[in-house]
Amino acid sequence: MYTAGIKVNLTEEEVEEAIDWGAKNKNSPQNIFLPWVFGKFGNYEETGTIFTKTCYLTYLGFFSAREYKTPDKKGVKSTLSLNALGIMVTTFGTKADLRESYRIVLQQGKEIIQPGYIGRKKEADPTAGFVKIPYYKFNITGFFPYSEIDPKAKTTIILIKPQGESRFEVDFSRYK
Repeated sequence: MYTAGIKVNLTEEEVEEAIDWGAKNKNSPQNIFLPWVFGKFGNYEETGTIFTKTCYLTYLGFFSAREYKTPDKKGVKSTLSLNALGIMVTTFGTKADLRESYRIVLQQGKEIIQPGYIGRKKEADPTAGFVKIPYYKFNITGFFPYSEIDPKAKTTIILIKPQGESRFEVDFSRYK
């Protein structure tokens, strides 16, 4: 099991390893996403993804290989210059306009860490399967400055929503 924690500064070898692993798994998207996900995996269960630099580079290798292209050097350089960890949570609600209703924060020990930026779609996507109540799927992404987080710490991801909050316990030492 990996226990070194989220890597903020990657070596050239680690960059190549991430891109190569993404390319080698171009026909197995489930392998690409699993190392960075958290939450429950049932229908209409909240889940999330931790977007580390290694994760982004793996995706770059994956999508480049699927399109029979060489990974874009600008994309690699841009990824390596990121100064924030992206954390996306997928949740569900009963109203389509969730744009300003949801927030995401991190808790490490007693410290609450606010995102430097929150990304939201203007409206949620309708889901299939609910007959009486129209439910909607919504992604919210918080970008947390690396300088404010401990990339090896146990962390609680807190999704604040109109009907309360959801908490996800994650151990950053398990994510590359």
